[in-house]
Amino acid sequence: MNLLALLKYQARRYLLRKRWLLAIPLGLLTGYWASFIIIKSPFAGASNALEAYIWAFGKPEIVYFLFSLLWIYLVSDVSLGDSYDSFVLLRMGSRSDWWLGKVLFILEASLAYILLICASFALPLLGKYPFSNQWSAAALADFGISLGYSINNGTPLEACLHTLLLLLTGWFAIGLGILVIELLSHRNWPGFLVGVVLIVCSKLGSVSGGPIGGSGIESFFLMQNHLEFTPLWAPMRVIPESYSWLFWFIWIAICLAVSRVINNRRNFYTVHHNEE
Repeated sequence: MNLLALLKYQARRYLLRKRWLLAIPLGLLTGYWASFIIIKSPFAGASNALEAYIWAFGKPEIVYFLFSLLWIYLVSDVSLGDSYDSFVLLRMGSRSDWWLGKVLFILEASLAYILLICASFALPLLGKYPFSNQWSAAALADFGISLGYSINNGTPLEACLHTLLLLLTGWFAIGLGILVIELLSHRNWPGFLVGVVLIVCSKLGSVSGGPIGGSGIESFFLMQNHLEFTPLWAPMRVIPESYSWLFWFIWIAICLAVSRVINNRRNFYTVHHNEE
């Protein structure tokens, strides 16, 4: 079995499971929620669909407690979770290819997840609001839907793309972190548990108190300052956007290095023993 065959196998085994269908009703419900918020605006007739995306995919409660938690559930068992996957490794005959296949699959799953969410999110908006690249009166008004930082830093399309790209990068990084935990523990549930704790704690802010986004160097290490493109109503980010990209690139690099080392040293024959 080569790397391409492994990717196809993983796509059939993981992406075609019924649990992935959960992304569709979640996208539909949040799309309806976003359209409802726009309707409540005094400038509802002038709103556009891209602003609904920016609102929903930048709202902390949606990003953390809906989208991110479902993502963690979906990818919490992509590591070597059963004896059949161990058999796949033996057929490949290469730890490096197996590891690369897992990394590429997490990236593939991240893309599939965000496409499912975005496509289903759009359905409640179709026919109601246009996809315009101009800010509407609702977005520009101080008492409208409050898109703050996004309005001051580009067009609706640019803000929407930046928002989704940051989420895609962040979810890919979180997926790699889960992979590291599962490789260390030889089990799937610790990765899920750590992922949930990470997401919940990220929304709580700094443990030392003070500003929600932290202050000084501390703000760089708070994930809540990086997963979201903008805190919606605020006219500026807690830290520059370039720092968020640096944060995720460092996270990804560390996870790649650590997972590669664990993969090279791990005794895969213990997987079957642990399952028994």
